[in-house]
Amino acid sequence: MKKRWLAIGITGVFLFIGILVWFFGLREEARIDPNILLEETLQNMAAAESLKYSLVSAMLVDDRREVISRVQGERNCDGSTHIKGEMVKTPVDIYYIDQTTYNWDASTKKWLVISDINTKTSNILISELDPLSNFNFKSISQVNKVGFEKVGNRKCMTISCKPSVENELMEVALKDFNYKLWVDYKKKLLCKATLSAISKNNPNARLNMKVEFSHFNQPIDIEKPVVE
Repeated sequence: MKKRWLAIGITGVFLFIGILVWFFGLREEARIDPNILLEETLQNMAAAESLKYSLVSAMLVDDRREVISRVQGERNCDGSTHIKGEMVKTPVDIYYIDQTTYNWDASTKKWLVISDINTKTSNILISELDPLSNFNFKSISQVNKVGFEKVGNRKCMTISCKPSVENELMEVALKDFNYKLWVDYKKKLLCKATLSAISKNNPNARLNMKVEFSHFNQPIDIEKPVVE
């Protein structure tokens, strides 16, 4: 009988501790200011030395969805970037290393090399080669805490906002930007984000983009391809 009561007592203690942890966790979450969290998270993302990401962008025109790009990417601490996937229904495999772009040409089975990529090509690929460029904001309005969700095993605060973007190509072609961000509020890092914007030329056309980030500040090996 004593063992039984002892077991019940121990169970009760652990249950009480669990309730306290849950209660104080809720209080901590309730105190989080989404404006401050978002500002600190964007600073941490800009300072990240390396990361991996997946990006999908699509244009929705009169309820018809056309995928623009679907890529997996990685960037290391040296600033080298590698993306692989599909753009405009064409396979892509691109390296950007030491101001040089290596683009695999499937038709010739060779690497096309473009040195000193200060060109329109780099601007066209800016979202795919540097997805963080989508989070350079001049200002941010209507910042709201939506709730909490998990991305993988990370518990995130979801935040919605309407920023003014500092991205020349997007700014020229698009308007009415709406973002939803999944922020790891403990590490203050961005795990996932979606954005939508309306075409300035066609009010029935909308850009949708989803980006997911991982492997922050971890060693990532990106080797230059062998060019024949």
